[in-house]
Amino acid sequence: MTKLYNEKKTAREFQERKHNNWEEIYELYRNKVRTNRLTQRQAVNIPLMKETIKTLLSKIDDAPTVDWKELGGDQQKEIFLQELWNSDYERLNFEGVDILDKKTVLKYGRGFKKLNWVGDSVDVRALDVYDIVVDPMVDPLDIETARYAIHQNIFRPLRDILADDRYTRKGRDELKEWSFGEKGIVQSSRNREEWEKKMERLRAMGVDSSEFQHFAGGDVIVNLKEHYTRIWNRKKKAFEKRVIIYANDSTALLNMTMKEAIGVDFYPFVTWGEDVETEDFWSDGPADLVRVPNKVVNVWFSQLVENRTLKNFQMHWYDATKQGYSPQTYEPGAGRMLPAPGNPRDTISPVDVSGLDDTLTSIDFLIRLIERGTAATAIDKGVGEKKQITLGEVKLLVGKAMERTQAMSKFYRRSWYELATKWYNLMNTNLKGKRTLFKMSRNGLLVPKVIYHSDWKSKRGYKPMVRSSSEQEEENLQGIQKFMMVKGQFPNNIALNKIAQKRMLEILDLTPEEIREVEEENKNMAEQAEEAQLMQQAQQQQAQQQPGAVPAPPQPQDNSALAGQVQNKMSELENLNQ
Repeated sequence: MTKLYNEKKTAREFQERKHNNWEEIYELYRNKVRTNRLTQRQAVNIPLMKETIKTLLSKIDDAPTVDWKELGGDQQKEIFLQELWNSDYERLNFEGVDILDKKTVLKYGRGFKKLNWVGDSVDVRALDVYDIVVDPMVDPLDIETARYAIHQNIFRPLRDILADDRYTRKGRDELKEWSFGEKGIVQSSRNREEWEKKMERLRAMGVDSSEFQHFAGGDVIVNLKEHYTRIWNRKKKAFEKRVIIYANDSTALLNMTMKEAIGVDFYPFVTWGEDVETEDFWSDGPADLVRVPNKVVNVWFSQLVENRTLKNFQMHWYDATKQGYSPQTYEPGAGRMLPAPGNPRDTISPVDVSGLDDTLTSIDFLIRLIERGTAATAIDKGVGEKKQITLGEVKLLVGKAMERTQAMSKFYRRSWYELATKWYNLMNTNLKGKRTLFKMSRNGLLVPKVIYHSDWKSKRGYKPMVRSSSEQEEENLQGIQKFMMVKGQFPNNIALNKIAQKRMLEILDLTPEEIREVEEENKNMAEQAEEAQLMQQAQQQQAQQQPGAVPAPPQPQDNSALAGQVQNKMSELENLNQ
């Protein structure tokens, strides 16, 4: 336990230096500000953080498509594995997990997804960035180089842990005895404090600390940690990855190798960062560029609001040396007469509240500074520029901003490749039985299909092909344009026509099974046309062999219908390219 405690302490200290910044980012994103008596006395916030995050989130692209390729070329196995992936994509709500993961990266610089084998299927969840700490010496591009990784802040009721058969009987007995002792009661109180600390962001959102008991339900809260580390195996004379689950930094509940736990020998985490650097694993995110300017803008706007409030009070000075004169407040009204001794200008004078006319100009300058730093321009946000610019300049600005955002997408797609690879390894190792999937038939009915392990099991393995949806569509359209240009030079080339047809089918986002059906139907139509031509030739030969028969003149083929179909397809492609 000493080794585990030291590793956890080092990893937490390495991450905790970022917590203050992360808390400020979260509060600004949720439109909460910290007021004080000197600079910001009004609880006002300019939502620069939220609009920047949402703008960048819309530019990263949707979750990429993953196509599985069997390394031996078996297309039938590819279809089965692809359907298993598509089924888990919907069951695990990968789109929702993807959005949570991208928002975490944009706000805090790095996001984590955790894979697990639960029951008879894979489970994937996006983690809170506060809940995982890693080895400071890890390679930012490869989580597998870490000496240890810890999933912390797993708060569970004591009764659920005692009823879980996955944990050892000895560990559960020790935890039960320890929890009801003096140290256990004290530590349970500390766990509740740690849990309330985790809920600190809820307190910032207006949830009263007295309401936290409703979340805990009055149970004894136990703080679990899943500690993944490398331990030397004397028999094998090599390091092996083990997972150790312990409670309250003292009671070990589970200790086994990763092979024994989930059947694989890798960390069950996938992580990626937006601005990766070699010096620091916890790199900055786009929100770090917005955090300080957003605080400055809030201070200026708070001062502007307070300045307008003071002006609206219409406070006045009066001459207190005037004997027998006591100024009175009044309610404005039509024809209202106000008493004042002598000349009112000599007795009463308004308090001069100087204006802050340059505040809005300064705020606009900071907003433009943030836009340049994050590539979230005003045009991307849906806001028009004040100055007159041409359409070509608008396209140029948008194109340059998209180029800067694509650098982020490279790390993002790589994380999906790693997620798909680890998903396949978990499935290949742990899924032994059958699984029933449902496929939509041509008449719109859901038809059950039982898939066995042998249907998709491959000796050579699979490779996931991760493609961005927008980039894939753009590449396909450009490829079609090139094919149509080349096809014009070789109109009767059959091989080129087949390749062009295949690229057109890929644009329609059809499944491999649907593409195969279209190709088989096209092949059947070609065979039928060939058979009809052979039958016509045979009839002509029989007519020529009959004595006295006059050979019928060859009938010209009516290709008008076929030409019309080709012309319609060409028109559809031209409209699509436009």
